[in-house]
Amino acid sequence: MTKYNRREMLAAAGVATLAIGCGKKDDPEEATTPARSEVPLRVLWVGAEADAQTVQRAWAAVRSQPLKMDVVSLQRDNPVGVVEAVLDKYKRIDVLVYPLLATGELSRALALVPLSDDDVDSVEDELGRLLPTVRNGAAQFAGEFVATPIGARLPALLSTNEIDSMSSWTEYHRWVDTELSGQAAEPLSPGWAGAMFLWRAATTIQGEWLFDRDGLKPLVADEEYVDVLTQMVETAKRYTGERKSPAEIWNQLRGGQLRGGIGFPGTGEQVAQAEVDVNISDLPGAADTSRVLLDPFAMVASISSGCRQSNASKDLMNWMSGGEGSESLRSQVDAITVTRSAPAERRFESRQASSDGYERWLRERLTKRLSLPTLQLLAADEYYAVLEQQIGSAIAGDRRPAEALGELAAAWSKLHQRLDVQEQSRTWRRAQGMRA
Repeated sequence: MTKYNRREMLAAAGVATLAIGCGKKDDPEEATTPARSEVPLRVLWVGAEADAQTVQRAWAAVRSQPLKMDVVSLQRDNPVGVVEAVLDKYKRIDVLVYPLLATGELSRALALVPLSDDDVDSVEDELGRLLPTVRNGAAQFAGEFVATPIGARLPALLSTNEIDSMSSWTEYHRWVDTELSGQAAEPLSPGWAGAMFLWRAATTIQGEWLFDRDGLKPLVADEEYVDVLTQMVETAKRYTGERKSPAEIWNQLRGGQLRGGIGFPGTGEQVAQAEVDVNISDLPGAADTSRVLLDPFAMVASISSGCRQSNASKDLMNWMSGGEGSESLRSQVDAITVTRSAPAERRFESRQASSDGYERWLRERLTKRLSLPTLQLLAADEYYAVLEQQIGSAIAGDRRPAEALGELAAAWSKLHQRLDVQEQSRTWRRAQGMRA
């Protein structure tokens, strides 16, 4: 049996499950029956076991209902199999917490229960409106609210000195080469190079994004994308030391080992003691565009079509996205960030309590309304794995930029054919907000 046929069977199974699961509206019986808080809420967490345990402990401090956590490990540098694992488990789960790139596949399998407009509005009245970037780019798929965004870290331009915004990556390259003498970095460690290429392209490319809108032909081998990668490779040669993650870059800036670069803070033991202040600005070229690209691995939460406790599931999702008592999660779990504007009665308190310059910058950045679709495709984990492999090979000098992107385009085209081009085209249109 082919992988494609198996997914079709899962989609058919999802139809049957949807009929008996939580549904779009609460079951009348559940709406009138007191919640059975002793029955564990079944949660599938895609990510680190330690993060799942942190959420479990924090929830126990504010609610009596226990969580039964099922963890699927996620490796950014090799995410293949993650989407399949979620598809295999969702029918026995109440709440799914998963990376954004899985949305297309899960939607196709009818594994996600859409939220009604009333659900969304009532939560926003209490917790604050979803910030426009995550509302449009993560909460909605094909025009429906299918998820509650809980995290959306974005890379920023960082410097230990005050710095003006930069209009281009060419200007950034000169800054790294001449003013910083290479004491800089951008996220290029395993799992991050592919996303960094997409973030650079998002602030540079003004035309069609990633794929031709008619035949879904990959555009990444076109000249403008090759120029983006060529500039990225040249700048990478100027960096000192090994390739780093965003949090490692932030830590080394705070510790004085680096003077500038691209990155964002991490949490927990990864965060160094503050020694040097870090100035934060938009990525080069970002000030000239209203488009924002979310990380393919930004985390969202959805009600599974296999759920049996819809009210409790909504409570958990809303709490993770900004409910009372959830603030500590943002300092302990990398996957969780600010995703909402503070409601009116909490705005002053929020401004007073927040000393995190990055969080203030992120909240402002996420007010952009135009969100470019990330790789929300069928088998998106496979598409990202190939992207990461080819961009990494160019950074390492194993392939020329044009060669690497040519091989990437060919590999994506083969995936199109294996998965059915028409079905993948439909998924890509749905990722852009269209219903078909």
